[in-house]
Amino acid sequence: MKSIVRLLMLVATFAVIQCGKSSQSPEEKLVEILPKFQNVLCSKMMECSKAEMAQIPEQYRSMIPPFMQSQEKCVGFFNQKFEEGKKQRQEEKREITMEEVNAFESCINALDKTNCSAFKDGKPSIPGCEALESLK
Repeated sequence: MKSIVRLLMLVATFAVIQCGKSSQSPEEKLVEILPKFQNVLCSKMMECSKAEMAQIPEQYRSMIPPFMQSQEKCVGFFNQKFEEGKKQRQEEKREITMEEVNAFESCINALDKTNCSAFKDGKPSIPGCEALESLK
């Protein structure tokens, strides 16, 4: 479960920090792929953490972060983080590059094709997400 959270936070951090500007601007492209990102990441997280979540005693379930409790809460969490990142980018006058958006999109596609075994041993290694990791 820690691996899933690490990957989730890596991708979320990228989305928050890199929200941004291309014929289709990088910002427009990012907005276009955002729903896929939310659905893929949240679905994968729910699917791959289901067994671990079921083993958590009832009295400790309230300690589970809300974004890990349901698909809807997860998508809502990332909507909020996207808006925060967009605001931060505007305040800093920071622009995202198409290279960053493409790396993000490649990682989303790779994550969609990955099975849960990629998250079982320590830090997840998703072929297709290497470029995203170098953009942190």
